Amino acid sequence: MRYWRVIQVLLLAATTISALSTPMVKASATSTQIILIRINSAIDYKTADLIANAAGAVQQGDAAKLLLELDTDSGYYAPSMQLVDHLSSIRTKVIAYVGPAGAVSSTFSTFVAMASGLLVMNTGTSIGKAAGGVEDPDTVNYLAGVMKSLAVMNGRNALAAAEMVTGNVEYSADDAYSKGVCDLEVDSYRALLSTLNLNATNIVEIKPSQHPSVNSDTAYALVKFFADPFLMKTLLVGCAVLVMLDLLITLVRPRRSRLDEANRTLLELIRLEVLSPDLCLLTNERHLNDTPLQTIANTPSPPTFKINRLSTPSPNKRLERPMEVRKR
Repeated sequence: MRYWRVIQVLLLAATTISALSTPMVKASATSTQIILIRINSAIDYKTADLIANAAGAVQQGDAAKLLLELDTDSGYYAPSMQLVDHLSSIRTKVIAYVGPAGAVSSTFSTFVAMASGLLVMNTGTSIGKAAGGVEDPDTVNYLAGVMKSLAVMNGRNALAAAEMVTGNVEYSADDAYSKGVCDLEVDSYRALLSTLNLNATNIVEIKPSQHPSVNSDTAYALVKFFADPFLMKTLLVGCAVLVMLDLLITLVRPRRSRLDEANRTLLELIRLEVLSPDLCLLTNERHLNDTPLQTIANTPSPPTFKINRLSTPSPNKRLERPMEVRKR
């Protein structure tokens, strides 16, 4: 019974982790709505999963477009490249907006911005320094090739885009627009909506959860394993089956009360009391069989010392009174 309890606790814990780690994207989004995600922290696996699910909703027709507001100067290579792959498949429906004023899109977030079909920069922002501190020449050349292909795919200046990797160049909004790195420059978020003819009432913002960032490949694989919807359903069904089995076993198997235990103990004591004479007889027989016969050779000699004992009067002998008593 104890093992059933342990298994139930483990399944409930796994189900809870699975429910909490599943990315939440609003299922009520319609084809006329635009999903807005603001990225103002490092792009990690958690952020990549959130954006990938939103991109999947757009690809399935549950939303019209995906609007990414970028304001981050850090990111991780693996999740950023995964995000680039997801965005490239729906690039015509993705809008990357570097804003508001003072925002920065650098390191690997630059690849996310360049993977979008429309790149808009707010006045007073910057983009570039896409190498992300990478110094290996082969890796730099590979990243420059990825940047060129993204620029060509979306009709932008490939050479100026590659300079953000090979030369670690950072462009302001004016320079990026003049060199053909970005597609549009606006002075506010409202100007962005009015220029692109976007209705603010159709925008649905999805905020990243406040859980700690997941940057390790092993931790990400573990979270993805428990976040699988099929696994979550299987765990729920398993918990329900184990609970039903536990209840069935509890109803079928009789429970022993304290009175039953006391009666069992009393019966055990009575049984031992009844069997005790037989046990003593068997013990005596075994003792006689094991005792050797006494002969003259092994008969013990009497003790050599004398024991002084007080003489006891015979019971038939009459005690005489002292002389003083008889004279009276």
